Amino acid sequence: MPETPAGISAKATHSALDERDHNNSWIRFPAWIEHSGLPVFLFEKCKSPQAWVVFKKIVELDCALNRDPGTVEISIDTLAGRLGMDAKKTRQALTKLRKGGVLRSFLPDNDEEEALFQVVVPLPTPTSWEEVRRMEPDLFGLSDDAFRYARPVEAAAAENNDDHDSKLREVVSLYLDNVSMKMNAFILDELRLINRRFDLPLVRKVFARARKKEIQTLGWILREIRREQDILDRAAEERRRTGEASDP
Repeated sequence: MPETPAGISAKATHSALDERDHNNSWIRFPAWIEHSGLPVFLFEKCKSPQAWVVFKKIVELDCALNRDPGTVEISIDTLAGRLGMDAKKTRQALTKLRKGGVLRSFLPDNDEEEALFQVVVPLPTPTSWEEVRRMEPDLFGLSDDAFRYARPVEAAAAENNDDHDSKLREVVSLYLDNVSMKMNAFILDELRLINRRFDLPLVRKVFARARKKEIQTLGWILREIRREQDILDRAAEERRRTGEASDP
C-alpha cells in the first residue's frame, strides 16, 4: 500500500526517506517473507498477535530508507501511532521480536525518544528463501539478490562479521571499560547498533564522558551520541549552505 515515511525524526533519515518517496511512492515489502512461514512462527514464538504487524512495519521503514538492509530510527510512540496501537503493546511486541531472534533493537526507557532497529540478516525463517522460490516459481522467478534479508549483501556480510570487526570490538571494550561489566546478548545487539550507526571518534568521546560522569546506562550514552551527532549534522549543513552561497 502507499506509504509516506513521516515520523522518523532524524534529519538525515527524513532526507533519505523523502528522496526515496519522491522517486518511488510505493513501499515494497519482500513478499517471500510472508510465504516463508514467519507470520505464524512469530505468532507462536512471541505469543502476540501484534508481533508480525510490528515486524512488518519495521521492514517497510527499512525498505523505504535503505537500499540494502540497514538501521531504522523511530520512537515507540511514533511507531505505535502509525500502527494504530498503544505504546505499551508496541514495546511489548518489540521486546518479544528481539527475543525471537528476528530483530535487533535499542529501546530507550522513554517512549518519546528514538529507538534503533535492525532486521537480522540472514533472516531466520521456517522455510528458506530457496524453498519458497522452488514452491512458488511463478510468483518468485527473481534473481537471488531480489530476496531482501535472505542473504547478507557483501558489504553487510563484512560489517556483521564480528570476528573481524575491530570497530565493534572497540565499542564493546569502551562499554566494558567505562560503563559496566554486565554483558548479555541484548546488550551486545545494542552495541552492534551503535557500532553500525555512528562513527567511532564520536562513540569514544561519549563513552569517555560517561566514565567521568559515572554513567552506567546505555540509554544515556545513546542520547548523548545523538545530541553530538545533531551538532555535527547542523555544522555540516551550514558549511554546505555557505559553500553554495559562495559559488558564482
